[in-house]
Amino acid sequence: MSSILECIRTVGRGERGRKPLTFEQAYRIMDEYLSGQVGDDQMAMLLMLIRVQNETNEEIAGFVKAFQSRVPDLGADIDWPCYAGKRNDSSSGKPWNLLAARILADSGYKILMHGYMDKPSGRTHVETHLQDVNVQRADNPEHAKEILEKEGIAYLPLANFAPEAQTMIGWKHRYGLRTPINTVVRALNPGGGRLGVRGSFHPGFPQLHAEVEHVIGNKSHSVISFKGQNGESEYNPKVSQTVWLSSPEKVESFYWKGSMHEGLSLPESCVFGTPEDEMEMMANSVVDTMTAVLFAETHDKPEAYKRASELWEAYCRR
Repeated sequence: MSSILECIRTVGRGERGRKPLTFEQAYRIMDEYLSGQVGDDQMAMLLMLIRVQNETNEEIAGFVKAFQSRVPDLGADIDWPCYAGKRNDSSSGKPWNLLAARILADSGYKILMHGYMDKPSGRTHVETHLQDVNVQRADNPEHAKEILEKEGIAYLPLANFAPEAQTMIGWKHRYGLRTPINTVVRALNPGGGRLGVRGSFHPGFPQLHAEVEHVIGNKSHSVISFKGQNGESEYNPKVSQTVWLSSPEKVESFYWKGSMHEGLSLPESCVFGTPEDEMEMMANSVVDTMTAVLFAETHDKPEAYKRASELWEAYCRR
């Protein structure tokens, strides 16, 4: 029996007989798909079955590892996936995570942002605002590496390093159902970053993303995972939530209470054209997003917040 048929039978049997794929099975079947040995229809069926049963950390980690074996290490410090986008309403705001990334890059971190612009969703995506903060869009991984070395930050579209993944995301419009690939792409880490940020929306996924990183087993990768604004990799300062930290040693959870910080400086204007009545929310979102990313490095929230606040104050004084 072929590998794909074996995997479909494994996850698609009756209630008593079915079980999730192991890491090894998931890696092998995705590797075969990326090598052209498995057809789109078979892979789509497998992914739909996995989604109905809820994907496991081993399944996602195996899929991710297969993609990562095809992308060179680009020498980034921070891996920053941006796939959800933000709703076009006043409660969601502009893509303030992009400003947070720009400020961190200006402080010396090499940051690779990557994403997919889902035009039918009608959401605002990071990719449409890159010029506002002078972030270049890379044509391929090699180009991204060149930009990182010169500018310290780059944006690499999913289609330019994992076109197969973009095709798989598009299956939602054909079959009417999202597949686990939406979870996979957030963990691809095409830049080989030692730090990472994961934003998601649905309950259970912040923990899943952290566990996926641990299963992948990168010995020098630390990732912060949380419920992001509209599911994006941007921290919502108003939300109290449990955040998850995956380090080479373990996966931990921390409860962070939502609060708006008083007294944060505000720039004279926002590069995204944020309205005046949203400026305080913008400042808090940027600072708390930087805090979350720095927490992945320091494992100390007060220290991370102190550094984030200092970077923000310096930005406002420019």
